[in-house]
Amino acid sequence: MSVEPERIRALDGATKQLLWDRMISGKQTVSSYVVILDGGTVETLELTAAQAEGFECLTCRAQCSNGAGTFVPVGRIPSVGSVFQCIACSVGVR
Repeated sequence: MSVEPERIRALDGATKQLLWDRMISGKQTVSSYVVILDGGTVETLELTAAQAEGFECLTCRAQCSNGAGTFVPVGRIPSVGSVFQCIACSVGVR
C-alpha cells in the first residue's frame, strides 16, 4: 500500500502580499548596528531589523519586493548579512 503525500496549493498573490506585509511589520524595531560599508568605512547606524536584514533600502526604507527598482549591495553587518540601497538612493536621486 502506497501513500502519496498531499499536494500543497500554491499561494495566491494576495496571500503572498499579506505574509510579506506581516513579516516586514514584525521587523520595524530600531537597533544600533555596526555596518561595514563598501570601501571599508565602519559606521554605527540606527536601522530597523528589515533594513539590517536587507529587506528595505538602507536610506529610504523602500521595500525590495515592491518592484520599484533594483537594489545594490552597499555593505554588510557581520553575522547578520548584507545591506542594500535602492538605485534611486545609490545614484543620489532621493
